[in-house]
Amino acid sequence: MEISVSMLEGQKQSAKFGDLEVISDQSVNAGGSAEHPEPFDYFLVSMVLCAGFYARKFCEQRDISTKGMTLTQNNENVDDNGKKLFSIEINLPDGFPVKYKKALIAAVNTCTVKKVIQAVPEFSVVVK
Repeated sequence: MEISVSMLEGQKQSAKFGDLEVISDQSVNAGGSAEHPEPFDYFLVSMVLCAGFYARKFCEQRDISTKGMTLTQNNENVDDNGKKLFSIEINLPDGFPVKYKKALIAAVNTCTVKKVIQAVPEFSVVVK
């Protein structure tokens, strides 16, 4: 997928891909106006949104209601090199069958975002 980024006013940026657009900003301390999430915030939220997608699909396939289901993600620094520990807590809705708890965790662990991170992607930056 190609994503094209354009510079907007202040510290804002526009990332366009397909028919969609995501706008980022920076905190006031970094010279932005804090009107939109920072790029790293989008990265963080992508993991728990992906986990939520897989949790929902798991439940839909078994006709289990997701009403009241929430996912909470926390991250903490593990070392001074930028390594982080991400934890996702799934708060199950009332009536969720206990027999599916482990299977739900397994389904959430198939999240595409998590798989890409665990595969240790490579990066290339060029100037044209």
